Amino acid sequence: MRANSILTGLKEAKALNLRNNLEYIDTYSDYVKRTDNKTWSRGQKRFLDILYAKRRRSKKTQL
Repeated sequence: MRANSILTGLKEAKALNLRNNLEYIDTYSDYVKRTDNKTWSRGQKRFLDILYAKRRRSKKTQL
């Protein structure tokens, strides 16, 4: 009986996660449609610069 309850909870969590992911995709695609290319590209560059800077810092600390 308890295993069935756990599986039901996991299925509900999985469904909620999927709904949240799809909602995020809809929101982000709406943002991309509304935003001009220059602004969107600037934001992407800033994000990637931060991402790769963190990766470089973590590699230096591992050496």
